Amino acid sequence: MSIGGVDGVEWKPCWVVVNAQAHREFVAASNLKKQGYEVYAPVIRKTTRHARVSRECLAPLFPGYLFARWTAPDMRWRPILSTVGIRSIVRNGDEPSRLDGAIIDALKAREKDGVIVRAESQREIGQTVRFARGPFDGIAAEIVELCDKDRLVVLMTLLNRQTKITVLEEQLSTC
Repeated sequence: MSIGGVDGVEWKPCWVVVNAQAHREFVAASNLKKQGYEVYAPVIRKTTRHARVSRECLAPLFPGYLFARWTAPDMRWRPILSTVGIRSIVRNGDEPSRLDGAIIDALKAREKDGVIVRAESQREIGQTVRFARGPFDGIAAEIVELCDKDRLVVLMTLLNRQTKITVLEEQLSTC
């Protein structure tokens, strides 16, 4: 089956969203490229911890998903379903959902050296902050680690004891 245009509407190149198997986005992208598809799998830099060792690695911006480009109305999409690393294609009924190229262009515009650059946090390690809401409202803490996804690890005094907790950045205000 191919992605065709609707009667009376001119067909134009588009992107479709491909669902990859868990933690196999890079394998799926490689196999799709070998089959001749143009593939876009945006990545971010992420800090991971294992055995008390932190290291920076590349991780998918959209875990489990990547994009494949259709450049001709008669391109077949069903072979993608049997590609190693692919689970399915995001569809609208029986046809793949089409994604405008402007969305991909906007993502690519945020890249630097092939990696999506996230908006920088205004917080710094060692900065003193205060909880702005929740059960710790008004209590001061010190930032000890900047995590991904808008989370911070703060050190606070709780019951006369230093305690580290992970919180959302939006829960804090500057002292």
